[in-house]
Amino acid sequence: MLKFIFILISVFVLGFLIINDTWMISVEGFGYQVTASSLLFIVAIAVFMYVIHLLKKPFHWMSGYQKWAEKRRRTQKETYFTQILQAVLEQKQDTMRAMVKQRKNWFAPKSTEALLIEALFDPTPHVFEQLIQKPETELAGIRGLLQYAQKTGDTEEALRLLRKAAAKNPKEPWIYTALWDLQVIQSDWADALKTLDVLKSNKQVSSEEYRERKACLLLKLGRAKEAFGTDPDNPATAIAYARIEPKKARDILSASWKKNPCWDTYTAFRAAIQAETPAKQMKLTEKFIRHNPQHRLSLKAKAQSAIDAELWGVAKEILTAYFNAYPTTPETARMMAVVERKGWHHEQGARSWEEKALSVRETDGWTCGQCHHETTHWEAVCPMCNLLGSIKYK
Repeated sequence: MLKFIFILISVFVLGFLIINDTWMISVEGFGYQVTASSLLFIVAIAVFMYVIHLLKKPFHWMSGYQKWAEKRRRTQKETYFTQILQAVLEQKQDTMRAMVKQRKNWFAPKSTEALLIEALFDPTPHVFEQLIQKPETELAGIRGLLQYAQKTGDTEEALRLLRKAAAKNPKEPWIYTALWDLQVIQSDWADALKTLDVLKSNKQVSSEEYRERKACLLLKLGRAKEAFGTDPDNPATAIAYARIEPKKARDILSASWKKNPCWDTYTAFRAAIQAETPAKQMKLTEKFIRHNPQHRLSLKAKAQSAIDAELWGVAKEILTAYFNAYPTTPETARMMAVVERKGWHHEQGARSWEEKALSVRETDGWTCGQCHHETTHWEAVCPMCNLLGSIKYK
């Protein structure tokens, strides 16, 4: 609408000037003076604008060509990077070398793309050092040097690189995961505890994993009470806490047994009541197992208590009930051998049970949830896979 009004006004003015060409315009400069009617000046300006309009068309064409050329180069690079990925996945060395040679024509020698591709096909410390010099590839360079340090066993250098990476980008997930693994391997429990808190805040570990790992670290740091408060379901924390609180030991172990029966818990409880008379020990054991009296380990604990009290008939009766309900284990077979030898003086029967103890498999013990390594006692770190907090009683 405004354009139409402008055209009408322009036509009206031009018409007026054509009919009454009395307005004169004088232009003076550089020692010259030009005088002409206003109509002539308007026509000259119109012609000049039209010429400019005509000259813009070639520039438009050139701009369009530049956009097309840029799009073509981008498509070529995308295809190139796709081929790189394929060559790496298929581990085609000849193809990779040919692509590196082709890359020299496409990227500047020290450009970010050139350095990244060189690091991909030739991952050497020299290339990673070059990557560190550029802000946009610094983390990639640090990670490359970290892997090289881990490969050569230089843990001090690996820790230095991880701290540098953490200072640059504390939210990068792999940094604290790698830092955690190194600290566990080096038994750096205090720093590992701090790293665990960061992993929790970054949501890289679940609440259950955090609780279990923190309890293990606290035990390693000698803070048994805090460890028990953090993960009371772990028999290892209850046993450790009971050792430093002898007056509360029975209650601590009983509460742990109620939640999660564990033979090591009973062994610790048995040691805690060792000063009592055999008869009192039996009563305390019955109280200890009262919440789960028919549990496999409860029957086993009751049988051991009867053997300690030299109540051979009671012990044999309990063990017989055990064998009728559950598989024979090395420990229960050895118990029956003791009963046969000491209670009934059946040497042949005792030897038969001892032989059976060698042929059966233990059904309960400590097992790593990651690599399934089995051990006779609890350990904070699995000796096979170096995972902390993975060994649990089964």
